[in-house]
Amino acid sequence: MKIFLAIILLSAGHLRAQNDSLPFINDSLNIIINAEGLDKFISAIQNYKSGGIQDLSIVHIGDSHVQAGFYSEPIRKTFQGKYGNAGRGLVFPYQATKTNGPADYSFSSLQVWKTRRNSIEKGNLPTGIAGHTAYNSQKISSLTFKPRDKMMIGKPKVVEIYHESIADSNYCYQITDSLGNKIGVFDSLKSTNQKSVFKVSPNGYQWAIRPDIENNQGKSSTIFGVNLINQSGLLMHTIGVNGAEYEHYLRSEYFNNQLPSLKPNLIIVSLGTNEAYNTKDFDPIIFEAIVDSFITITKANNPEASILISSPPSIGQVTVTRNKKRRKVYNYTENKNIPIICGILENQAVKHQCSYWNFYAVMGGFNSINKWYAKGMTDKRRIHFSKKGYLIQGGLLNRALNSEIEKKIK
Repeated sequence: MKIFLAIILLSAGHLRAQNDSLPFINDSLNIIINAEGLDKFISAIQNYKSGGIQDLSIVHIGDSHVQAGFYSEPIRKTFQGKYGNAGRGLVFPYQATKTNGPADYSFSSLQVWKTRRNSIEKGNLPTGIAGHTAYNSQKISSLTFKPRDKMMIGKPKVVEIYHESIADSNYCYQITDSLGNKIGVFDSLKSTNQKSVFKVSPNGYQWAIRPDIENNQGKSSTIFGVNLINQSGLLMHTIGVNGAEYEHYLRSEYFNNQLPSLKPNLIIVSLGTNEAYNTKDFDPIIFEAIVDSFITITKANNPEASILISSPPSIGQVTVTRNKKRRKVYNYTENKNIPIICGILENQAVKHQCSYWNFYAVMGGFNSINKWYAKGMTDKRRIHFSKKGYLIQGGLLNRALNSEIEKKIK
């Protein structure tokens, strides 16, 4: 089954074959609404193909649906297959901070790192580009990077570390191999107080980030993310945060200022699930105002990027009753906020001349989450998908996106 799934996700025809066994998927609705919002991205692709620019960049922003990495995977593989694999892009030491992350790489550390994510209000650590923060005050602290998919990730030629300001006592860094030998040359021209850029020559796939003790007046290390660049081509950056909402990215201390440094040509935004899930606190008027602000700020900070808003999926809402034997019975029904959120997101996308993808409609609409659950493609709570479910979701978006692009680029 795993081999079959991998094969069918390679092309639109094979994905359609998968849909035949999932009749609730509405293939006729798998389109990009207000496709004119993709014009800047399509123009960038044309410019890249003609040699006018050397790189392309896609950023996928979201919540727990994005943090695991499976949702973005079909888009990453398809676009890097077409336009070149420029590297892994933005990564974060999820494992070292005791949370889940993409399966194709890991960061390990012998030290204990404090952490915060933008969806958590408590805590005095700021958040930035990846929506997460890793903090350590030990001078011997290190983060060791190890790719699990060596062919896809490769060996980076440039490593960019996003961190707290060096002027505010953050450590200076160095890049070393597994034995502690320096393999990175600091690029002072491209670095800033909150981003250290290194040209690296790794002798293996494993390398580490460490404080540069010889040139260090700092007292701690606060890391927001790491960008890995191999060569010219396309970078796909995934930014997912468990529990995240539109508001959390808006109020992040550094996110909106750091996002433009990824030079996005396309920004995909997949949020709305957590707003819907918090049924008691959901207010459509407030939600619409927050989305409006998010899109306004994102467009202003990234004027060269197309923005694609994707809807949240159908999700379950649990109610608990008791049977005649007084045992708890869990009943899962459709979360009624999802259709409201979908309508607001589409209206805001059109208002701001962005594109919109209605995954809620594509996956089957009302109560379709129970149908996906019956096929083994969600968790028991009917909120998160399985790996298979996320790959199908990402494959559907990938197909809709490429369908629009191929209309204008042959």
